[in-house]
Formats: sequence, C-alpha cells, structure tokens
Amino acid sequence: MEPIIFATAFITAGAALIAGLINLFVGMHKDGEKIDVLFGILALLVLLFIVVPPAGFITKVQAPYPFSFYVKCSFLWAHYLLLPWFISYYSNYHRKKLSLVINGLLAVAFVLMVSTEQRNDSPNWIWFMLVPLTLIWAQGMLAARHQKKQGKSKEAKWLFTAMLIYGLLLFAGVLYQTNQDQQQTGGIRIFFPFNLNLLTFVCIISFRLRNKLFEKYHIIKKLNQEQTQWNSLLNAAQLLIVALDKDGNISFVNPYTVKTLGYHSASELLNQNWFEKFPMAGTGNTLKALYTKTIQTQQTIANFLTEVRTKDGTGLKISWTNMLMYDEDGKLKGTMNIGNNITDKEDALMQLKLLKNELEKESLPSTCETSSQIMETGIIGQSNAVLYALQKARKVADTNASVLLNGETGVGKEIFAHFIHSHSFRSDKQFIKINCAALPPELIESELFGHEKGAFTGALQARKGRFELAHKGTIFLDEIGEMPLSVQPKLLRVLQSGEFERIGGQQTIKVDVRIIAATNRELSREVVEGHFREDLFYRLNVFPITIPPLRKRPGDIPLLVGHFVRTISAEHNKQITDVSKADMTRLCEYKWPGNIRELMNVIQRSVISSEGHTLRLEGLNNQNPVNDDTTIVSSSTIEEVEKNHILKILEECNGRINGESGAANRLGLHPSTLRSRLKKLNIYRENL
Repeated sequence: MEPIIFATAFITAGAALIAGLINLFVGMHKDGEKIDVLFGILALLVLLFIVVPPAGFITKVQAPYPFSFYVKCSFLWAHYLLLPWFISYYSNYHRKKLSLVINGLLAVAFVLMVSTEQRNDSPNWIWFMLVPLTLIWAQGMLAARHQKKQGKSKEAKWLFTAMLIYGLLLFAGVLYQTNQDQQQTGGIRIFFPFNLNLLTFVCIISFRLRNKLFEKYHIIKKLNQEQTQWNSLLNAAQLLIVALDKDGNISFVNPYTVKTLGYHSASELLNQNWFEKFPMAGTGNTLKALYTKTIQTQQTIANFLTEVRTKDGTGLKISWTNMLMYDEDGKLKGTMNIGNNITDKEDALMQLKLLKNELEKESLPSTCETSSQIMETGIIGQSNAVLYALQKARKVADTNASVLLNGETGVGKEIFAHFIHSHSFRSDKQFIKINCAALPPELIESELFGHEKGAFTGALQARKGRFELAHKGTIFLDEIGEMPLSVQPKLLRVLQSGEFERIGGQQTIKVDVRIIAATNRELSREVVEGHFREDLFYRLNVFPITIPPLRKRPGDIPLLVGHFVRTISAEHNKQITDVSKADMTRLCEYKWPGNIRELMNVIQRSVISSEGHTLRLEGLNNQNPVNDDTTIVSSSTIEEVEKNHILKILEECNGRINGESGAANRLGLHPSTLRSRLKKLNIYRENL
C-alpha cells in the first residue's frame, strides 16, 4: 500500500508542477487573467506540500509533531485557505463572508494542531479540520449551481465534477479515520485517502482552464477575422464614418470621408476637433453642446441633419446616425458617427419642390367681372344665396319699411344695411350706426334718445340722441337682440309714431327715421323665452332678410380671398398675386365659424407672414367643431330639433315640397301636413 501512496504523491507533484508553471505563465501574460495566477499558486502549493521533507503524503505521524511536519502542513493549509477564493473567482459566486469563515476555521485548526502535545490516535484538530473542508465542498457545489443558473453549463459541469470527487474522497477519509480509531493502530494517517483529491482537483480544473484558453484563442481569432472584414467594410463604404472621443476630437476617419471633405490623407483630420473645424459658421457651438449632452446622458440622437464644411468652404448636407463606443473596461470613450451625403438629393428635392409649387400656384381669382357690383353694393359673391339676399335688399331699399337682417356674426349684416340705405331715397341723409351690445344698459337709452341738462349725474349739458341725429335718414341698430327690456317700449313707440322724449325732458320730439335692425339671435325664440317684446319683434320683422353664412356659399370664397389679398397687400406694401391650390382648397373646405370676418383676419395674417408673390396660409384651424350643421346642442328641445331637421331637408331639396325629390317625400309626410308643420314652426321661404 505504501509504494502506491508514494507513487500517487509524486504523480500529483508532477501534475501540480506542470499545471502551476503553465497557469502562472498564462496568468502573468498581458492578456492573462487573475484566475490563472490564483490556480497556478494553488497547484504550486500542492507541489511544495508533497516535495518538502518528508516527501510524499503524510501517512503516519504521532504527537508531539516534529517541526518539519508543521512546515509541510503549512503549504497544505495555504492551499485550502486560497481554495474558497479561487472557487469564488472561477464561478463569480462571490460569498466573501463564507470564505472568511472558512479561513478562520482553518486557522483555528492549525492552532489546535500546533498546540497538540500528547500522543493521541485521534486528535481533536483532525475532526475540527473536517468542518472547514466540508464548508469548502458546500461552497463549491453552490457555486456550480450558480454557474448553471447563469447559463454557463459547461463551466458548471467541470466544477461540479471536481467538487463531487472532493466530497467522495472527504467522506472516504472520514470513514478511514473512524475505522483507524476503532483499531487503535498507534498512529494516524492524516486525511488519507482525502489527499488523493489534490491530484484530481489539479488535473480537472487545469484541463478546464486550458480548454477555456483554447476557446478564448479561437474567439480572438474569429474576432480578428471579423475586425479585418469590418476594416475592409469601413474602407470600402461610400459613407462618412467618423469616430470622435469624448471631447469631440477625431480618432478615426475612413477614406471616403477624407475624399468627400476634400483632403488628401486621414492624418490631416486625425486629432482635429470636429466641432471647431467642420460645422458651417454659427452652428459649431450648438452642435458641440448637443454632443456634450450625448456624452453626459449616454443617449444618442438618431437621424439628424447637419451642414458640414469641406476644405474649400463648400457646405455639404449630411444625414447622421451615431452610436456610443466603450473601451475594454466598459467605460465610454466616444462615438462612432455614420453619415450619408444627401447634398445632391436635397438639392434635387428643393428643385422638385420649387417646380411643384410653381405648378400648384394659381393666380388669385379676379373680381373684374364683379367689380361694378362691388363698387355698387360693396358685397362680393355670385352664389345663389348671396344674390337672393341682395335681390331682397334691392326690393326693400327704396321703401320706408323696417328691415330685420338675420345672420351669424361676421356675415356682413352692416354692409347690407349700408347697401339698403345707399339705394333708398334717404341716401343723401345721415346713416347712424349703433351697436346695442356695446353699450351698458344704463347708457343705451341716453345714447338712443338723448338727455336734457341735469337729467342725471354728469349730464352737464343737453345732448341729442341718435334718433334725432338720424332725422330724415336711417338708423342701424346692430345686435338688437341685446337691447334691454326696459328700453324696448320706448323704441316701440318710435317705430309706431316716431315720437319720444329725451331723458329728463318734457317736450315730445317727432322724428322721421327708417330703422334697419340686425341680430345673430333667433328673435322668435327670444320672444318665447321672455327676453324680447313680441310687439317690438313684429314691428321690426316687417321685411326680414337672412344673410347666409360663409360655409353655405363656398363658391364665393375664392372671390373673397382675391379681393382681401389685393386690398390688404396694398395696405402693407406687398405684391402677392398667387396662392397654392392646396391652400385654396383648405380655405374652401374650412367651415368658417367666424364667417367673413374670420376669413379677412386669416388673409391679413397670411399676407403679413408671406414672402414673395405667393400667399402662404397662416393660422387656419382645420378642425371645425363650431357651427357644424350636423351639430345638435344637447339642450335643444324636440321642437327645435324637428325644425332644424326640416330646414336641412328643405335646403337640400332647394325649397321644393312636392314631387319625388321634394322635402315631403324625403320626410315621409303628405305635402299639406308638411306645410302645416312649416307654419307651426314659423318656417318661411326666406329662412331657406
């Protein structure tokens, strides 16, 4: 048995020598790893343990122990002290506290061994030593399981095999020691056959590390091949490839970049600060700030366009994308920037855009055909709705009848009022305007009918009202629906008899005034709700004229646009003669909740913002939730909904009631029944 143990010891020594030297050599190389150095030390400690006299394994010894025994065992203890740390680094299973505990227990075992003086076939330090050795085995098994969970099955398999043999030999050593105690042999065989683990552990782990080295070599070889291919790609790519360090200095450029920027060699560009040399004037500081932010936040900007200056000062439009670059330690070292020269493409697109704009431009609609009508009426439009309202205005103009102009805000009610006055026999007299909504209730009576001196606080002298000033002429009461109920009886009296008294006066004043009123409200509803006097409504509603909203006369929008552009351009010293088809389409499709007033504001804003001879549309909101004919207010009554629906159908049928295409057939009603409903709902032909 002794010759076999001795031979095994020297085989272990040889394996440890070879493994130790190889791993130390590999680990101390510039590309080596710490794990190789650590394993090399472990292997050489095994070698020293075996070769230090007495050579071989310690098979039998009795206390008190000789000094050579302590020296020999110190190498074995050093091996087991380093073994937990090796397992941690090899498997990345870092349990520092466990390693320190094992080291502490090993130190205690060594002290117990040194302090053993009496002869004992089974000393306490032998059994105490089993505790740290068992903990090493447990740490190794846990580390192998950790490697497997991390997806490193191959490394886990090797470590598991080594620790399994370690555990089996440890168990065999315990059995052997127990059997030896029972036989009372008069000496102890220390850790036999557990010492055989040294050979198996050194061989298995050494083989794995060298296998790992070969794998690393193949990986490096493959990476070098890929690097060669990558370098070939960089040199052949028709793209600008520029590597910058964290300060923006150029660390690499490919040949295409050198050629595109007008230089002869890369040495002219390397170590130059990109942001000081290549951005066009006025953009360098901005781009430098963006790059600094990219480095600080480590967030790249994808697909951005910059203009780059070449050696001769020419500007190139480059579309960039970039990525972060890291060094071997994982620290950010700069960016790799890949650019595509799109100068020719951008120039072509610009030319195409200019050509497209030229093709899409159309001259502003001329108002020459209707210029005489504009000069005569001040009203622009050729739609049936406008011509119908204008026809009614002509009919009533030369009469003395009161006129009620109905229409939404901004449709031009005041222009129609001017037209009626200018075509009446009172055209050479006063045309007095008053906005009932703009005056506070306490002043409107004084404004309309005047006041005597001392009639109220602040009335320092007598003052004529608007009705007196409009004597023999026309008074235009805009927003009549806003007039307070307290003033309405006095207005009714003027309409009936032409008489009134000033505030604070006793004398009755008689005037001859024609009244034209305008409202954006439905006065019949105001009467029902008690906000407007019924008798005053009937006095005003002698000849109602409904002025259509702009959304119901889209055919007039080009004429209005042309008129406003020419007028406003002259006011602002501009010469705008064209508008794109797309913008004209947008103008015609917009619902215009603010009607002509909103259109004029949009045109004025666009004229001010436009450069050149083409109108560039500004400030048009393409969403039209307001004043949509299909909108139903949630607070509407059933009667109002019915009225709106009938009006909509009548408009679609052009006011026709009978026949297959008439409104009665569309509504599923008898014509006479529909006429009764129209009368009940106060729907008249002029409402259409």
